[in-house]
Amino acid sequence: MTRIESNIVLFSITLCWASSYIFIKNIPESLSTFAYITLTTGIASIIMLIVFFKRIKEMDKKTLLRSFILAAIICLNLVFERMGISRIPASTASFIASLNIVFVPLLMLLFRKKLNANNLLGMVFILTGLFFTSGIKSGQEINSGVLIMTAACFVMAIYIVVVDNFTKKSDPLLLGIGQMIFTSVIGFMLWAIEEPKTFLTVNYTNEILANIFLLAFFAKAYAYIMLMYSQKYASPITVTIIASTEPVVTMVLALLIPSTFGKTELFTFSNAVGALFIVSGAIFAGTNFLSKKKDLHNNALEG
Repeated sequence: MTRIESNIVLFSITLCWASSYIFIKNIPESLSTFAYITLTTGIASIIMLIVFFKRIKEMDKKTLLRSFILAAIICLNLVFERMGISRIPASTASFIASLNIVFVPLLMLLFRKKLNANNLLGMVFILTGLFFTSGIKSGQEINSGVLIMTAACFVMAIYIVVVDNFTKKSDPLLLGIGQMIFTSVIGFMLWAIEEPKTFLTVNYTNEILANIFLLAFFAKAYAYIMLMYSQKYASPITVTIIASTEPVVTMVLALLIPSTFGKTELFTFSNAVGALFIVSGAIFAGTNFLSKKKDLHNNALEG
């Protein structure tokens, strides 16, 4: 997979995750968080097992262990995400999720991995854009949903860094399948503790089923498998930079997707300014013109 192909895949994952905030909001709060995890990841696991059945026999103990660790992190992220999104608008949730642009570099610094000048400049632009698109005003009381989504964001940052390490050691496809199966099993066990009747307690309306299947196929089965593959060829910073365009995508989708699938939101001048900063920041961070300029300057001095 080339760098361009990897970036295209990462953007398609961002599209899936950005739209998922809208669909998650349309799931009734009466549906347990653990039920949501079990149903979406369970259906995703079935899809993966059907499509990649012949590859399952290649699973080894180390891949299973790594898959379980990733599943535990995903479960924690999904719990926080579901709780947070139910309390705040989809666009605000997407804004907070993009704070990975801060958390991932901080985690990478702990592993002594440096950032280049373009990364730093891009992050400044992206953070400025996120401020404009957040909808959070100075002096405004912080909603509990904002704090919960921030926790989900931090857990996701840990996930991105761990995946970067694991995909260099195990088959990305097997990791994706294993983590999804373990996530559904963990979700079901927690759901059974919360509500022993589990599946019998759900009111299976057409609206719930439509949203669950969309989330299972796109936001879980496709997104996580392709994330495994793309992170084998892309750095955590690249993943985070592309994912930081989520608020722009969510903002557009929130305007276009009918209210049947989510609450439509208004487009403001502040949103437009924020979107411009985010896209510009992603372009700056994804290139290396500052490094080239520095090299040319150094070569001129040496000459």
